[in-house]
Amino acid sequence: MLDRISQKDLEDIAPTLKERDKTILATVRKCRYLTTGQVQRLHFTDAATATAAIRSANRNLDKLRGFGLVNALSRRIGGVRAGSTSLIWYLTDAGERMLRLENYDARPRKRFFEPSPYFLAHTLAVSECYVQLFELCNGGDLKLVEAKIEPSCWRPHNYKGAITTLKPDLFAVTSSGKYEDRYFFEIDLNTETPAVILEKCHRYHRYYQSGLEQKQYGVFPLTVWIVPDTARKDSFTAHIRAEFQKLPRLFIVITPDELEKLIRQGVEGRDLC
Repeated sequence: MLDRISQKDLEDIAPTLKERDKTILATVRKCRYLTTGQVQRLHFTDAATATAAIRSANRNLDKLRGFGLVNALSRRIGGVRAGSTSLIWYLTDAGERMLRLENYDARPRKRFFEPSPYFLAHTLAVSECYVQLFELCNGGDLKLVEAKIEPSCWRPHNYKGAITTLKPDLFAVTSSGKYEDRYFFEIDLNTETPAVILEKCHRYHRYYQSGLEQKQYGVFPLTVWIVPDTARKDSFTAHIRAEFQKLPRLFIVITPDELEKLIRQGVEGRDLC
């Protein structure tokens, strides 16, 4: 990878990029970190076989790395033996500048620091939720109308005279026919205490009480907690119901394998908390 990419370098590279190259750059920026496998599932779905799709994704990412627009972390998901799909990609400063050059939404990039294990694991889990939503809504009547990842989906509002911010991990809007569903997503990695989780839930209730979301969109999004397993799900649900038993039910707690059913079938017949 080039050590320093000048503006002239970027202007020379830009005409050689295909539209998919630019879209990949924008997606990596949106998610902050993506594995090769996730990039393939988002942008290389037209190959004849899964092996061909991964090869195409690898070629494209290697090309973008050669231009200095993306780079891969030294660590991998599952270690070196996991293969090329386990590489974790991020956008470089030059990649940010290329997006600005191409009139894609981009912002000044902060200096790169190697992410902590927890931050990386959580970011990739949020990215995985986004990828799954894309796959669920890619074709057929179900559409992914909007999907924003933090901080783009954050909601500043006034609480007791001070500006505070609700910070979902992900916000999404899906549609099927004439109907739209709106969601806030919180991704749990089994690291937070019940007290921390309940405080986050209180923030959602405070934002609900502000009425801002309902005034602008007519409804308040369902807040979906995605937790690792059924034991964590049962614990979450019990704590939330006990804390908010006399307040509106804003939450549902699911495991990752229940996401598809929720998105396709909605909350009818399911207990909210």
